[in-house]
Amino acid sequence: LYQPWACSHRRRPALGQAVMLAGFFTLFAFQLLGEALQRGLGLPLPGPVIGMLLLFLFLMLKGDVPDDLEQGSQRLINLLPLLLMVPAAGMFFLGAGFADQWPGFIAAISLGTLATLIFSGLLLKALSRKRARHD
Repeated sequence: LYQPWACSHRRRPALGQAVMLAGFFTLFAFQLLGEALQRGLGLPLPGPVIGMLLLFLFLMLKGDVPDDLEQGSQRLINLLPLLLMVPAAGMFFLGAGFADQWPGFIAAISLGTLATLIFSGLLLKALSRKRARHD
C-alpha cells in the first residue's frame, strides 16, 4: 500500500520547474504592477497592457531576457491554443446572433494576422542584422 505521507523525504520540484515558476512569477508581478498603476492613477489602458509595457521597458534596459522569464514565457506560448478554444466554442453556440458579424470578424482576423506577420518578419530581420554586427 502506497502512503505518500509516510515517505521520509518530500519530492522536490526539478530545477527546470522552479525556473519556470520564477518566470511565471515575474510575469505575474509585472501584471500586478500594471494593475496597481492603472487603478492608482486612473489610466485609460488595461492593467495587463501597462504591465507588459513595463516589462518591455525593463527588458530593454536590462539588454537580455533572463532564463527564468524565457522558460516561463515559452511554456505559456505552448499553451496559447488552449486559450483560443473558449472563444471558438462560444462562437459555435452563438449561431444566429453572430451571423451578421462574420465579415467584420474575418476582416479583423485577416488584417491582424497580416500585421503580425509583417511586424514579426521586420523584427526578425532587424534583430538578425543586429546580431550579425554584434558577432
